[in-house]
Amino acid sequence: MAEVQEQADVLATEDQVAALVRDFYAAADADPLLGPMFRAVIPDWDGHLAVVTDFWSRVLLGTDRYAGCVMSAHGRLRMSEAQFDRWLTLFRQAAEANLPPAGQKRVMEAAGFVDQRLRHWQAAIRERETAPRPGEG
Repeated sequence: MAEVQEQADVLATEDQVAALVRDFYAAADADPLLGPMFRAVIPDWDGHLAVVTDFWSRVLLGTDRYAGCVMSAHGRLRMSEAQFDRWLTLFRQAAEANLPPAGQKRVMEAAGFVDQRLRHWQAAIRERETAPRPGEG
C-alpha cells in the first residue's frame, strides 16, 4: 500500500519533464496565435528547450539546473490576453498528456503563478510605455 501511495505522489521523471516541454513547444510552434510570436523571439530552439526543461525540472523535481529569472527572460514578449489564455491551454494539454496526476496539479499551480506574474509584468510594461512622458501632452 505504501508503494502505491509513493507512486501516486511522484510528480514526474526527467523524461516526462522533457516530453512536457517538447510537446508544449511543438503545439505552440504550430499554433497560429503563438507560433509567430515564439519564432520571432526564440532564435535557438534547442537552447531554449534545454533552459525551459531545466526550469520545469526545478519546479517538479527540485533540481538546481535553472537559476535564471522567469520574469526578465520574458521581458521582450508582448502577449495579448488571448495569447496568455492559449499558452495556458496548450501547456495544460501537454501536462495532461505527459505527467502523472500529482505532477499535473503541481505544474499547473506553478504555470498559473507564472501566468499571473507575467500578465501583471507585461501590463506594467505596457502602462509605462504608453504613459505620457514629462513635458508631453
